[in-house]
Amino acid sequence: MAIRLGSIVINCADLDRMSAFWAAALELTPGPGDDFRVLRGPGVNVSLQLADTPVTARDQMHLDLFTADQAGEVARLEGLGASFVRHTREPDDDYVVLTDPEGNEFCVCLVDEPD
Repeated sequence: MAIRLGSIVINCADLDRMSAFWAAALELTPGPGDDFRVLRGPGVNVSLQLADTPVTARDQMHLDLFTADQAGEVARLEGLGASFVRHTREPDDDYVVLTDPEGNEFCVCLVDEPD
């Protein structure tokens, strides 16, 4: 299996305020970004994502799983009970949104090397 937890993603309304809080709280280093910002640390990353709609408890956080074998891992996770939601392909971002058996969304992100 070549998949790992890459980041915990928090949807937010105020990216700068949330960056300052989580960077100080967890001693993380914020990267650049106007609508998506990664705060890096030695253990795990926390990513902040500007929400298009008001944030509710249900959609406030999700996991980003990193893998070099996106198609294989998506198929494996679907075999375990995950459901496909959508596949987004952008020049610098390729991820598949799935839901777990209780409907919680998470992303399987294509990366060159999953570490």
